[in-house]
Amino acid sequence: MAETIKIEFDIKPQQQERPRIGVKKVLSKAGYYKNKKYLYDPLKTVNYKKKLAYLANLEKSVNYFEPLSGALALNVTFYILPPKSLSKVKHAMAIIGELLPFKKPDLSNYIKSTEDALNGILWKDDAMLCDINAKKRFSDEERIVIEVCSYADKMDRFYASSTV
Repeated sequence: MAETIKIEFDIKPQQQERPRIGVKKVLSKAGYYKNKKYLYDPLKTVNYKKKLAYLANLEKSVNYFEPLSGALALNVTFYILPPKSLSKVKHAMAIIGELLPFKKPDLSNYIKSTEDALNGILWKDDAMLCDINAKKRFSDEERIVIEVCSYADKMDRFYASSTV
């Protein structure tokens, strides 16, 4: 049975924002300047990816593990703060899971930025992720809980629990 990696990161989830377009002047072979366009990630996204990668590498150095490879299954939960505009009753409902965060930012954008940040640390390449189970929930503490394992291990656990 292959390894399963489960880590809780105490970090505010950050969505993958749209890339920005920059322009820089480049000297052409003909000897004149022309504008060259390039894409870059916004600063908030870059800082989030760097911090998450740092925390994952820290965890990797404490609990030594290699990046997983092969077909992988990812289970990730993003915990975000409930809006301050909620009443005390609705706030309590949000914390226990009766009220779900159905507004922006999108869950898929959270997943993309997290996949990119952990590329080469928890898994060799995010193209190896064949199964993703993701949730966005309210909590009083912002954090991300990630569990990644080989897809075969996930299927073994599924069949073992369903044949009881």
